[in-house]
Amino acid sequence: MFIQKAWRTAAFGLYGFTQFTKSGFVEHAKKFREEDMQIRLDGKNCLVTGANSGLGYATAQGLASHGATVYMLCRNKERGETALNEIRSKTGNMNVHLEICDLSSINEVKSFATKFSSLEKPLHVLVNNAGLLEHKRTTTPEGLELNFAVNVAATYTLTELVMPLLEKAAPDARVITVASGGMYTEPLNTNLQYSESEFDGTKQYARNKRVQVCES
Repeated sequence: MFIQKAWRTAAFGLYGFTQFTKSGFVEHAKKFREEDMQIRLDGKNCLVTGANSGLGYATAQGLASHGATVYMLCRNKERGETALNEIRSKTGNMNVHLEICDLSSINEVKSFATKFSSLEKPLHVLVNNAGLLEHKRTTTPEGLELNFAVNVAATYTLTELVMPLLEKAAPDARVITVASGGMYTEPLNTNLQYSESEFDGTKQYARNKRVQVCES
């Protein structure tokens, strides 16, 4: 088991550096087609979770810069409003909106999906970007391990509940779930709540990312 774990970690270190770091992005970017980078998304509705920072922020800004109507789903209202104003200012696109939802609560996810669906607009792009790596085992009021709740349960629930809106946009609809190369360090495990052994947040995050790929 130790040898297998060591091999998996070493292999990921080498593969991950060439594929998932900035160096990996720069290498992949050489293959981007210029015409794809100039595409317009006017009239397309896009929902991005965890959009106030990191990849989510960059994604929301990128979509907005190409003319899309963007809905930024964030947990923190203050940070969300700051990101919203920045993106509107940088892109000149006023069709960028802020939605508030704590993805650790499946009930909140359901409430948001109901509210969002009431707009009756086709959803062309759903980007499941929001993620969490909590090192201490914490259980949500709904009885779910916190990392699992955000990374897996919320992602699955939101995608399923907005599926009718995605179907309205078919065949142009896309669902993009941001996984992680870190998943290569852990095998798929049925102990989804990480309740059968000593908790390790980093391992749980990697397992969650494997499950996301299976869900997709």
